[in-house]
Amino acid sequence: MAIIYSYPKVTPTTADLLIGTLVSDESGENPTKSFSIADIIGLVPAAGTGGTVTSIGLTSSGGFLTIGNSPITTAGDISIDLYTSGGTPSSNTYYRGDGRWAVPPNATPNVYTLTGVANGANTDITLTDTSLATSFVKLIPTSPITISTTNNEVTIGSSAVTGVTSSDTYIVVNNAAPEAPILSLAVGGTVGDNTNFYRGDGTWATITAGTMSSWSIAADTGAAEQVDEAETVTIAGGTGITTAVAATNTVTVTNSGVTSVTATAPLVASAATGAITLTSPTAVNNSTDTYTSVPNITNIISLTQAEYDAIGTPDANTLYVIP
Repeated sequence: MAIIYSYPKVTPTTADLLIGTLVSDESGENPTKSFSIADIIGLVPAAGTGGTVTSIGLTSSGGFLTIGNSPITTAGDISIDLYTSGGTPSSNTYYRGDGRWAVPPNATPNVYTLTGVANGANTDITLTDTSLATSFVKLIPTSPITISTTNNEVTIGSSAVTGVTSSDTYIVVNNAAPEAPILSLAVGGTVGDNTNFYRGDGTWATITAGTMSSWSIAADTGAAEQVDEAETVTIAGGTGITTAVAATNTVTVTNSGVTSVTATAPLVASAATGAITLTSPTAVNNSTDTYTSVPNITNIISLTQAEYDAIGTPDANTLYVIP
């Protein structure tokens, strides 16, 4: 019997024959027969288990792949390539959605140049990129802000509060952040709370309840008197004066004597109350009598001759007038 694997290998065709057993022979003897490859291929659809592969091919959706040598009907390779519309693949390029190898827009830094130009009271800040595209921002000051531009140098100032200082030793100003100064009390010792008070030496301290040792009371006349703790000072009234104590801690002094003066002719009072001067402008006085040879006249009497004659001894200080 021939050794099968010793035969040379060739590529078959549909006309070539294969040896097999014919089990469908009516004699039932299962004779050995020759079958063509074409006949065997023709039997495959009839079996109902599939079809005959006559070719293999690929298609691309989206347009990002190109298919070559498709379909294959006999033998061969199908090629698959990435569609490109231009550019060169490299470590700096990426496949873009339009099929082109390109550098991403932000991969190369864009250099901008800032320039400032005075525009009246305003300042225009111009931004120019490497492609010479420009855009600008207008700075418009409002009071108290001021803006000035010189040689592309923009100065922003303010006529409002420019600094905070203290002329009081009790106030401390922290200007570490000039735009937000911090004001605080100059404090030494304990932190202030509801039991401490800010003392004149800049220290928070507790006020200790004090005691009075003594004090002195004095008047226009008389020696000063010492008033010791727990003693009471009495404000006493004098002639024509009364005193009274009332809430709160009030002493009222009242003139209970002469309260006013009324003058009758020939006297005249300079005022009704207060310092009063009484004068007699129509009265006869002898204030200019400086002679001592005779007594001063202090009285004047008008009378008849008979009345005068009836006076036994006239008064030496009386002037008798007989009309």
